[in-house]
Amino acid sequence: MAITFKESISSPVAVDIGNQTVQGRIVSKTVKFGLFTTNENAVWAAKQQLQKESYPFAFISIPVNRNMFRLQVGDVFKFSYGPYGITDMICRVLQIEEEGLKSEKIIIHAMEDIFSVANAITEYGDPEDNTSVAPDYAIDPFTVQQVREAIHVLSPDSIGIVPLASSDNELLLGYDVYMSIDDGSSYSFLGRSTSIQPYGTLNAEYPLTYSIDDSVGFVVDFVNGQDTLETITLSEALSGSKNGALLGDEYITFQTITPITETQYRIDGIIRSRWGSEQAVHAVDTPFTVIPAPLVLKNVEISAGADRKFKFVPFNNKFSGSIADAIAIDLSIVGVAKTPYKPTNFIANDGAYDARYDDDVDLEWDCRVRGEGAGIGIPGTVLADDTHEGLFKVEVWVSAALVRTTTDLDALSWTYTEAMNLADNTSLASEITFKLTNFIVDSGITYESEAVEVICTLN
Repeated sequence: MAITFKESISSPVAVDIGNQTVQGRIVSKTVKFGLFTTNENAVWAAKQQLQKESYPFAFISIPVNRNMFRLQVGDVFKFSYGPYGITDMICRVLQIEEEGLKSEKIIIHAMEDIFSVANAITEYGDPEDNTSVAPDYAIDPFTVQQVREAIHVLSPDSIGIVPLASSDNELLLGYDVYMSIDDGSSYSFLGRSTSIQPYGTLNAEYPLTYSIDDSVGFVVDFVNGQDTLETITLSEALSGSKNGALLGDEYITFQTITPITETQYRIDGIIRSRWGSEQAVHAVDTPFTVIPAPLVLKNVEISAGADRKFKFVPFNNKFSGSIADAIAIDLSIVGVAKTPYKPTNFIANDGAYDARYDDDVDLEWDCRVRGEGAGIGIPGTVLADDTHEGLFKVEVWVSAALVRTTTDLDALSWTYTEAMNLADNTSLASEITFKLTNFIVDSGITYESEAVEVICTLN
């Protein structure tokens, strides 16, 4: 039993050694007594209270005759009983019961008296400090942070940025995002994020796999706790509404997360190369950042072609970091949300590899359409063969020289005729490289996909 008798001095402890020894355990309780100014007096009072609450006092019910009629409830008397070795035990009357009007028998119910128990205290311990350790609210700048342009699915109508920051400081509640348009000379507030992203690194290399990886998977060592992820269905993973993550530069979603240790998790059922990103081999320690419901920040100064600096200033319940301490992040804005995805299945004369020609070269390709199941596709949705967005451009290269450019193609095919070939090269070229891009013009600005290419050789 701990006693708080004057918090400015100490909190002494009274212990019932007998009970502790017999039961082999400690049951503690804190009791506040006022007006005590010394440890010794406080322990004395606590000992009395402790005995009242924990001492196994004897209860007795004894029949007596009319000679005991003088006793009243609350009176004390001495009780001795040889067979139990009891001598002069002081008891206090709790209740007097008469057997009947004609009977001389009276039953007294009594209990061993608390004040008769020996309570001399010969020693007591030094006061213990029961004060809780105060949390450390000190704030360090983020070292794991990045700024990404918002992909089309997050910002279909305009260009925006997504801040991502991670920390093992569990007291952080979020961070304020600042942007500089003058190369870091000054910063202005852009928005506030109330999310610290779960972050980890790959435990081993993750190779190229099928687009839907149901057999390989990978293991992540998290540097901060993750409690936002759970196993989901294939339909939910395909929709991209849950379990989204950034593995290096590749966007993925996944179905299953399984704990291995407190900080290590296995990821399975992975859908790769989401939202225009490219599948890649990821080495050990490749960053893995969870992006649940990411914050998208927009501003008129976030525009294609602009170079901007950003700083994240963390905060907790008590303090906020400083802009001066925050580490700046550089970002060259290209307009990711407005840029079409690069075409797929680019073939020449029905061949993607070792393509051959004798006269004409017929080019064909497929278009990945943003927002309509690009890449993996939305279950149950089938796109028409001629579905595409924007226009296409084909470049013809011979011997590392650009010999022809055809743009504004509004179809998923184009033919490089024998006549064009002769006009461009005098004779039929022994090897031709075709480069294809998809582009969109918006408010006078051209947003162009990465190029895909196919090589065709003269028979």
